[in-house]
Amino acid sequence: MQTEHPGRIALQSDIAEELHMEGDAARIHQLVSLLVDNAVKYTPEGGKIHIFWRKNGKKAEFSVQNTCDTLPEGDLNRLFDRFYRADVSRARESGGYGIGLSVAAAIVKAHKGKITAEWTRDGIYFKAVFPVKG
Repeated sequence: MQTEHPGRIALQSDIAEELHMEGDAARIHQLVSLLVDNAVKYTPEGGKIHIFWRKNGKKAEFSVQNTCDTLPEGDLNRLFDRFYRADVSRARESGGYGIGLSVAAAIVKAHKGKITAEWTRDGIYFKAVFPVKG
């Protein structure tokens, strides 16, 4: 599904059917909210956000990819550190204290998963991978 309006952010989602995993539904909902909110904050007007939920073997993958104006330098794993802000000037503009991605990482870890961030030619890509049964 894709939603797009001129001058706004385009949102595309690819959600697999029949994807089941065990976990705390409220915490997984919080994870989704945190990563999508982060993408919305840092995607420029006219940019794109792509959300994926899919099964890959015995793993469930949730990922959010978004275009962004400025890419933070250095080790992307620092983005998951509590209170870390890649661009301090953005803290004043977008609000927040730099704990959202650290909370996301804690949720993924509590579900025995792994979260990563990487650059793509289109921006930044956050991916959480969880074990699934069956």
